[in-house]
Parts: sequence; structure tokens; C-alpha cells
Amino acid sequence: METLFAKVSLLLTVTMILGALGTLCGRQVRSLGAMIGLGLAFILGAIAVLVVAQSNPMVGIGLLFGWAFVSGLFIGPVVQIRAESLGWQTVFGCFAGTAGVMAACGSIGLFSGADFSSMGTYLGFALFGLIIVGVVGIFWRMSRTVNIAYSLVGMVIFAGYFVYDFFRLGRSENTWPKAIELTMSIYLDFINFFLYLLQFLDAVNSK
Repeated sequence: METLFAKVSLLLTVTMILGALGTLCGRQVRSLGAMIGLGLAFILGAIAVLVVAQSNPMVGIGLLFGWAFVSGLFIGPVVQIRAESLGWQTVFGCFAGTAGVMAACGSIGLFSGADFSSMGTYLGFALFGLIIVGVVGIFWRMSRTVNIAYSLVGMVIFAGYFVYDFFRLGRSENTWPKAIELTMSIYLDFINFFLYLLQFLDAVNSK
């Protein structure tokens, strides 16, 4: 029988590939209506994946892959903007760097033997604060220094989520619904860390 780690590794690999393809296809999306539609599809799709996976894991996996592609379409315009500012070589470097951080933090969570179960509560509060600041930033332009600090905090939070979610991976029930849930969590950790890293570099290089 496949281990939970093997299941998540397989699902995460396919999810990452489809997310990357979606990002490449969504680079030129500029319509506000399209962005709102993709945002709703991203949020509602995530809920649908988790709900369907509980009753029919195989259908849940199909929805997971479709959702991953939609998530790529959704973040594609942001990645394109960063690429125009930083260059695609830097974007690809950030992608590889995020993978390295995921591997390092995931190894700590999975193999260190430490108990990270209490991290979830603290990370949840930190994420809530990060979201609030991000919403405020929509209406009040953040200075370069605040933008740098904000993106650094975002990276720290999602590095923490890498540790926590891989810790959960090592201690969860070996089922396909749980594998789907953990794959979604780790994938979201990845794209958030990746986007905050791009934001950090863009803020550092801005004048």
C-alpha cells in the first residue's frame, strides 16, 4: 500500500506542473471581470475539491488538478508583472528558491521529531493579521520599507506553514482524502511563499 507521503508527492508533482502551465497561460489576462471570475473559481474550487474528496477521492483528484490549473491562471497576471520588473530569469530563480525552502522546512517538519502541533494556532493568527494588512494596502499605498517588511513577514509565515503541514503529513491518516487536503495546503504554501518572495525582490529593487 502506498504511504501518505508517496500519495502527496505524486499529487503535488502533478499539481505543481498544472499550476505552472496555468500561470504561463494566464500571463496576459488583464480584464477585471476575468480576474474576479478566476478569483471566485479559485476560492469555490478549493471548497469543492475538499467536499467532493470526502465522498469520491478519484473525482476529488480530478477536481484538484483542474483547480491547480485555474490557480495558475489566477496568479498569472501577477507573475507577469513581476517578470516585467525583475526578468523571467529572476522569476524562475524564485521558483527554484521556493522549492528549496519547501524542501528544507518540510524536512524539519517531517524528520526532526519535534512536536509542531501548536504552530497551527499561531500561524493562523499571523496569517489573519497578514490578510488584514494586505487589505489595508489595497486602499493605502504602502511605502517601500513597509512593503519589504510585509513581504518578509509573509515569507516567514509560509515557511512556518511548510514546517507545520509537513509535520501533519508525517502524522495523518493514510487516506486519499487526507492526501488531497495536504496537497492543497502545501501547494498553497508554495504559491504564497513564491509570490511574497517576488514581492520582496520587487520592493528591494524599486526606487
